[in-house]
Amino acid sequence: MSAPVIRELVLPVTGERAGRAPLSWAQRVQWNDTQAIAPDDHHFNLARVVEVPPGWTTPELAGLLAALTGRHECLRTRYLVDADGNPYQEVFEQDELRIAVHEAVDVDALRGKSFDLTGLPVRMSVVESGGVPRQLVLVLSHVTIDFAGANLLVDELRSLLAGEVSLDGLPPVAHRQFDEAARQATPAGQRRSAASLRYWEKLLRESPLTIFGPPVAGDADRFGQLSMSSPALTAATTTVARRMGVSGTTVVMAAVNVMLGRITGQTAVPLRLIASNRGLTELRDVVGITLGSCAILVPTRGRSFAEAVWDTAEATMQAYRRAQCDPVALTALRAAVSAERGVDEIEMSCGFNDIRVASASVVDGYQDAVGLLSRTGFSWQTPLPEQESKLWYWVREQDGVDVHHALVDTWYLPRERAETLVRGVEHLVVTAAASCQ
Repeated sequence: MSAPVIRELVLPVTGERAGRAPLSWAQRVQWNDTQAIAPDDHHFNLARVVEVPPGWTTPELAGLLAALTGRHECLRTRYLVDADGNPYQEVFEQDELRIAVHEAVDVDALRGKSFDLTGLPVRMSVVESGGVPRQLVLVLSHVTIDFAGANLLVDELRSLLAGEVSLDGLPPVAHRQFDEAARQATPAGQRRSAASLRYWEKLLRESPLTIFGPPVAGDADRFGQLSMSSPALTAATTTVARRMGVSGTTVVMAAVNVMLGRITGQTAVPLRLIASNRGLTELRDVVGITLGSCAILVPTRGRSFAEAVWDTAEATMQAYRRAQCDPVALTALRAAVSAERGVDEIEMSCGFNDIRVASASVVDGYQDAVGLLSRTGFSWQTPLPEQESKLWYWVREQDGVDVHHALVDTWYLPRERAETLVRGVEHLVVTAAASCQ
């Protein structure tokens, strides 16, 4: 557990503007997801720990954090609901930042507390040892910032701490979430949303009405997560990606598509994806949230794994181009198409996300991968809070090794089927690496 707060610093924050605006599409997507699992929405929180170089004092650090909070509107955006139940965002030109000072801190404990988003969507702490600041801990609401945005913020903070740049030397912030909400409301923004909705409509009409069969006998701990740490899969993913000229994400996603088809018996299973949208020039350097939700539908029955990889690559590129749309309009579209097809809701219960940072693999080559299979490790985490997805497959990197997670509803994917899925992904990719020799 974290040591008690030694003291709390309260600093004024000054921004460039004040105002109120609708949520951007990215904010609304994450707002909806957050509301769906409340009060367990702390699972979405992002936490970052930044080491403090020698020479800084705690008051200096507090001043720096206050300046960054004023610079980046996402750190001082409040999220409220109007009389009709619609969320909106608001910033004030003058605000107040509270910074906790600890002698020790449990980052997971800080991350594990939900935000009251009518206040600031950040928690900032200074960790001291013997009165000397050693670390900064930032906990950030996912409604206000995404993984890439948090990394940009931390990179900027580290540059300031290292003296590589001064606050005055930072480039101006050109595009913020208020600006994005305004852009999306323009005719051009609405045309982009309409094009994305047409993509979604086609996918919804071609998708199976249901993915999984009836639920099995209820497990008391219904929601859980199977995790697989696999140096072998790490190596094989790198090999296949390099030889086929695609991303490692595409290789893993194709394997997940194939295994879902085998487990469910479906010709194709719709797979929801998270798109960063940072390929768009105006969103590339946004410290905030820019992500969008999209989906692919890739037939895998009767296809080789190599064909599944190529098909997944093509489908993913199309989906990412259509990842910006009004989530309220998308909800209405899903309801309308579902009703036309005679069901309450067309099932979209499987998702995929890869949050690995591109880096060199610890090993490369089929022989290395095979030799590492004995080092594959599994763990099971339960119980977890209720979620809308029956499967959320996600990948991260830890100490140079890819860790694959299957967050599952065990009423539809019991533990043994979840393990079959994850082991199958490993087997497909390691086997495919053999043909690359």
